[in-house]
Amino acid sequence: MTKESFQLKIGDKIEIFRINAKNNKHSSQILDILNEKEYIISGPIRRSTIIHVNLNTILGISYFKEGKGKFSFKALVTGKSEKGIYKLKIERLDDIVKIQERDFFRLSQSLKVEKKFKVKDKKEDIVLEEICRTSDISGGGVKIFSNYKHQENDQFMLTFNIDNREINILGEAVRVSESNRNDYSYEIGVKFLNIDNSERDTIIRYIFEQQRELRKKGLI
Repeated sequence: MTKESFQLKIGDKIEIFRINAKNNKHSSQILDILNEKEYIISGPIRRSTIIHVNLNTILGISYFKEGKGKFSFKALVTGKSEKGIYKLKIERLDDIVKIQERDFFRLSQSLKVEKKFKVKDKKEDIVLEEICRTSDISGGGVKIFSNYKHQENDQFMLTFNIDNREINILGEAVRVSESNRNDYSYEIGVKFLNIDNSERDTIIRYIFEQQRELRKKGLI
């Protein structure tokens, strides 16, 4: 993996959190890159309210790079502006490290999934919908059963519910094979594209809660 492949770029979504604090993760974004170690990021806001961050606060920064994994580093808040767009200036304190990500633990689980995708019909794009079922799910992708024979690299929108939250994710088919089920003809391995950090966290929490229950019952 080259260094450039996991470096942050302007517009990248990140998560910021105070070191050793619980339940304090906030979504942010890279607004500008001043040099190899200094960045301007959007300040944390929750329900239209600014979350004040003091100068000299040390933050944890984490972010996901498609196909590369999740990375993190520590940063010092060296400047801030709450006029107009809420911004923080941060300085990276250590090397960027790859997290051995729990995102990719897979849970065998059957969930109802609505799949929407475009096909050509007499020179026009039409949108088809199909109700599918999951075979397993992780923070990085899902395996679904389908009756439409997709090709690798086909993209589609997936909608499903986890813990009373509707998840909408763009997915890409990475594997297509015949299914051994009677109700679905094909099994499709799907990679999530541009998944929002909060949606990924919802999926991961769900996976670990389900695993915890299975352990209690002695099933895993």
